[in-house]
Amino acid sequence: MAELSVLIVNYNTWGECSTAIASLREHGPTRPDGTPMPFECIVVDNLSPNRSPEAIAAVERELQLLAEQQGDPQAGRLILHTENGGYSKGMNLALSLSRGKWILVSNPDLLFTEGLIPALQRQCENDPGTGIAVPKGYWDADFMGRLPPNTLPTLGDVAITTLAAFSRVVSRWYARHLLRQWLRVWTADRPLHLPMMSGCLFLVERGYFESIGRFDERFPLYYEDADLSVKIRKSGRTITQVPEARLVHFVNRSGMSDPETMWKRHDVSRQLYYDKWYGVFGRWALGLQRWLLNNKVTRRWKKTPPHGPMHDLGASSERPTIALPRRCEKFLLLMSLDSRFYLSGGMFGSGDRWTPSDAMWRNFGYTTFFYAAYDLDGPAPELLGMWRFACQSHLGVALAQGGGT
Repeated sequence: MAELSVLIVNYNTWGECSTAIASLREHGPTRPDGTPMPFECIVVDNLSPNRSPEAIAAVERELQLLAEQQGDPQAGRLILHTENGGYSKGMNLALSLSRGKWILVSNPDLLFTEGLIPALQRQCENDPGTGIAVPKGYWDADFMGRLPPNTLPTLGDVAITTLAAFSRVVSRWYARHLLRQWLRVWTADRPLHLPMMSGCLFLVERGYFESIGRFDERFPLYYEDADLSVKIRKSGRTITQVPEARLVHFVNRSGMSDPETMWKRHDVSRQLYYDKWYGVFGRWALGLQRWLLNNKVTRRWKKTPPHGPMHDLGASSERPTIALPRRCEKFLLLMSLDSRFYLSGGMFGSGDRWTPSDAMWRNFGYTTFFYAAYDLDGPAPELLGMWRFACQSHLGVALAQGGGT
């Protein structure tokens, strides 16, 4: 019988989901003595608009192979849900059908790498204070692009980002504050307690997960991980990043397929989160923020980013090259969709230039990217410059002029 259950909620990511299950079959869980641990994988499809027979068959085939590998007909299951009640509801459905003592919550758009699950398992088994164990996240299979650590939403976060919208000085200070936090996470070589986890993948013991209430199904999309993080911290346990556990996450492939629905559900979840944890103060803070940012009178005082010189690399279907003003023994390049750099991935390097590897370039989407380079040779990161690049390629495929394929 399965001792660990891998739970996946799918929405328009059939190809990615098939690849994820294939990597799971290759890199499964182990017992403390190193022998394979019996496990299962349950996929819930949240009424994807694309339910072609070919897409469904590909996922079912991978699940069948997993079940055969495990010698357990129930070890691979696909549930075609009759509604899209949101990520939380889909995940709780998968949980209700699972059998394992250990629960591995997973997105479909990722790769399970060698040693990933066992490293998370050993952390939870050896430290009873660990509420959930999370991996280090990377954007590419070469482990070059670090994913941005999540910032726990608080009233202070609302206040500082609102003030930063009207002050370049505050905006630059906040970006540097986030940079220091990210560096701490990206360079950690020991288990590190985090204020917030990412819901893309984490390991938790079933009894503990159920004791804190599972996922709150009122959250349609996003903020369910922030909500769970608060519950874990209030329970007295930790969110622990395990440095040996490396995850490749291709980030928001479901959201790319339906951005309008994604942002509507994001806004609903954000309001619910602040209502739930801050009550009237949360509602007041978000209401004041919306009024200040959108009011005709105050809008004229907003300081539009970027807050500093920005080198324009233009628009191209070819990979960009960032030429630094000088050679560095070690530099950090932030990459973001936000010219304020409040949410950024990071790449470390040396020399006087950077360009994405083949594996990284295949993950670039049709959008505008912003870069900020820092020299790490001194006692504090030194900003070297900022760049803008309009990508005319999507997931490795060059787009025709005007965005068509």
